[in-house]
This record gives sequence, C-alpha cells and structure tokens, in this order.
Amino acid sequence: MAIKGKHIKILYTYPGVKSTFVAKDIRLLSQHYQVNEYAFDLTKKKLLLWELLKQKLSIIKSLFGTSVYIVKFGGYWSLLSVLFARFFGKKSIIITGGTDCVSFPKMAYGNFQNNTLAWFTRKSFQNAHHIIALHDSMMHSDYSYDNCFFKEQGLKVHIPNLKTPYSIAYNGYDADLWKKTSEKKKGSFLTVASGLGEERRRILKGIDTILQIANQFPDNDFIIVGSNENELAEHPKNVILKPKSNAEELKLLYSQAEFYLQLSMSEGFPNSLCEAMLCECVPIVSNVASMPFIIDNSGFILMRKDINSLKGIVQKALESDTESLGKEARQRIAENFTEENRAIGLNKAIELVLSRPNP
Repeated sequence: MAIKGKHIKILYTYPGVKSTFVAKDIRLLSQHYQVNEYAFDLTKKKLLLWELLKQKLSIIKSLFGTSVYIVKFGGYWSLLSVLFARFFGKKSIIITGGTDCVSFPKMAYGNFQNNTLAWFTRKSFQNAHHIIALHDSMMHSDYSYDNCFFKEQGLKVHIPNLKTPYSIAYNGYDADLWKKTSEKKKGSFLTVASGLGEERRRILKGIDTILQIANQFPDNDFIIVGSNENELAEHPKNVILKPKSNAEELKLLYSQAEFYLQLSMSEGFPNSLCEAMLCECVPIVSNVASMPFIIDNSGFILMRKDINSLKGIVQKALESDTESLGKEARQRIAENFTEENRAIGLNKAIELVLSRPNP
C-alpha cells in the first residue's frame, strides 16, 4: 500500500477556533491526504464533559476509513483521539504548541501546573504513536531567563518516562506574503500580544518589561498590537496601542517598525516573531525556548529578565546597522522556515507512523 495519497484519510483535531497556523497545516496536508477536521469547543469549561461526549461520537463516526488522527496540542481534546487510535488499530500524532510542554506555577500557566489538565496531557503524549515538536526545546530545555520553580522545561521533564517517538517540524512561512512594503520608522519598536487585561498574561508576554523599557526611552515609539486602552489603561505616553489586526494590516505595521520585541516568559515557536523578521524587523527576544535559535545572529537576546540588561541591549540595537540586520533577519526565516519544509516534516511523520506495525 502506498503510504502517501488521497486514499489516506486524516482527522485533524484542534482546540477552539481555527487559527491561521492550524489552517496552514490543514492546507499543507490536504495536498497529499484527505483531511477532515474537528474543532473542540473550549469556550465553556463547565461543558467539558459534554464536549468530550460530542468528540467521542465524532471519532466513532470517523473510524471507518480514517488512518491517522492528528491533534494540535496535547490537552483535554487529545486523549480520546489517541486512545481510540490505540484500541482500533489506527495511528495518532500530537503536534506540540508550547503551552502543553511547560509549567509556570507562579503565573498559573502551562498544562502541567493544573493537575487535571496535566493528567489528560500526560496520558495523551504517552499513548500517542508519534509526537511532532516545533523545536527541540518542546522536548527539553534549560530555563534560566527568570526565577522559576522548574529550572528545566519540556515534555521529557514533565513526563519523565515518556517513550513516544518524536520528530521536529518547524513552523513554516510564506516569504512572498510577509515582506516589507514601506520605509521603516527609525527607533520604533513593535510587539503583538492580546488578552492583556489579565496581569498574568501581561507578565507571560513580557509586556510588563516593555512598559518598563519604554519609560527608559521616552523618545522612541513602542507599539503593542492586539490590545486597547481598556485592557492596558496605564502605560507610558510613548506606548501606542493598536487593536487586533488582519494579515495586511500586520504586514504594514511590521514593515514600518524597525525592531520587533518578543520578551515572553514562555513561547513555543512564535509566528509573529517570524512574520516580523520576514518584514525586516530586527528581533530582540528573551532567552526562552526556540527564540534564540530562530533569530540566530540577526538580532539581540536578553539572557535574563533584567531591565538594566535590556536597557543596554536596546541602546546597542539603536546604534547597530539595522538595515543589514533586518535583511539578515528576513533571510534567516526565508531560507530556514518555509512552508515547504513544514510540509515535508508533517509528511515524514505521517509516513513514519504508518510504516510502523501496531504494537
């Protein structure tokens, strides 16, 4: 039997609304396979049991003809897929996201800081036939950016006996879509972050640090996309809030900004960072997970969460050859993190899991 082809049916499950990166995966997979999708509703946690029942019925309905169950992120929505796959001789793959690989109790963030969610996540990854990680740090990484209960993060840390095979498939981007369309405004900084009405969200996305550094550089603009005055009422005058934007609006904002800030406490493989780099923003990132690897030598890394260190980095960045660094940032993403490479990584994992005999 040929391993790749439209005769192979995939059920792709994801939590919440269909994000752009989920839509991209489904589009890439649909080039070679027959892909059906299932959205697990997470809007009402009180209805979790009802949602699990609906998912169970959907999986049972899909059993005939389905070869592979792919789930985006480990969580409540992933366990039934992998268990049914085990029981009925199908195959299952979980694609990590980042949140499902970490625990930050101080911020109440990450699947493994919640006992119930941790149990679902752990059992899912243990029973899956394969894991697709966005980066090696999703499996294991040392954590030294800030004081944290866990000095190591990743699935191998939070599931010490994990034996599920895994492979790496970086996110992929369209360099023809994401490209600079206007002149840069000298000394301007941009970040994309939503849901900033919650303090823990502001800390997670490094917005607290950005507000601090904005005070240190009052003559520079610091633009935050995805929030509004109601969510972030108190901020320095040089912090400019922009509402959530579509792709074309974001491309223009990226194109106009000279620097992109991603000072998060935790990340997986951040799309906004890569999109901004394609639009020739010079990246300034925290020493977290995949981000130092993503930017390589095209930008600046804040090794520890310290405002004095960040002040020095920002000053150095402002004095750098930003035009050359911006072009290097674009080249880094355009050459290494393409949609084609993403598709190859997804397809290889599917071919691999289908070629293995059932245990």
